[in-house]
Amino acid sequence: MHSFTTLLRRELWEHTSLKGVPITLLAFVLLANLAFIFLLSNSTGTLSIVNGEEVRSLSSYLGFFTQLKPGQQTAIINSTMITTGMIINSVLLIVMFFYLLDSLYGERKDRTILFWKSLPVSNKQTVLSKLTIAVIIIPVIIFITTALANFMTLAIQSLVFYKNQYAADLLWQQTDVSGLSMFSIFLLIQQTIWYFPVMGWLLFCSVWCRKPPIIVAVLIPVILVFIDSSFMLGTGISEILLERLPLGIMSMQLGNESSLMAYNYSLNEQQLPGFNMSAGISVPSIDDILSFFMNVKVWMGLLIGFFFTGMAISLRRWRDDSL
Repeated sequence: MHSFTTLLRRELWEHTSLKGVPITLLAFVLLANLAFIFLLSNSTGTLSIVNGEEVRSLSSYLGFFTQLKPGQQTAIINSTMITTGMIINSVLLIVMFFYLLDSLYGERKDRTILFWKSLPVSNKQTVLSKLTIAVIIIPVIIFITTALANFMTLAIQSLVFYKNQYAADLLWQQTDVSGLSMFSIFLLIQQTIWYFPVMGWLLFCSVWCRKPPIIVAVLIPVILVFIDSSFMLGTGISEILLERLPLGIMSMQLGNESSLMAYNYSLNEQQLPGFNMSAGISVPSIDDILSFFMNVKVWMGLLIGFFFTGMAISLRRWRDDSL
């Protein structure tokens, strides 16, 4: 267990992007909030909030927010937080993609594989430590980064409202912290399970390829989709591959009639015109969770992911520092 923990620490130490990218994203959120305040403070432009209504200054923005119904205030806050989470999640998914591709190929590229294989650590532990980063550590990083970004946004917005204590208190009261947290955790778990075969495939390509693995990792699925769709073979390969594309936490699909976000996250009908987000976020029910885990595609994906992971462990035993 100690050696496995050490392997995880090694991954975090070697791949600085796992720490650098979240910090960069938080800095971007900070700058975006400051730019928003600067825009309103200097009246250098207008913001269209609802149905084309223009907000030209901090005072009009404050008045606009306080005059909304509680459900509409919550809708604005939820939409802002979920949009921020989507951006952070999508960027870190890209980081995970390149991390897995380079995780086993990189040690051959820099010729350190023989050194690592000389240590009393098995190939199984090495491969699983890299998979653990993608399955557990990166989702935790996504959740923490999103939480910090949203807290930063709320704190800065509170400073904007400092002249009106009622508005500042209202901002925090209408924030559905528990609902958003459960919503994010559930989707991150689903996302990890849904993309598990992709993770296994990337690990396999990383240890198998003698050239940059991104070529094989992308080219083979593209060729399979092209052949299946062009010749109308009807094998279903195109659908299986395309629906696993990591396009972000809000775009995952299990099929036409079943979605990873199939549960309704609207608590009421207080829709805010101009926004797609509802006034409330519901905590996933037991039926939602069971519906996801009873889907055949989920279990097929897990089996494929474990297969590619096993192949990666097996291949690494015979790999040297040659490319």
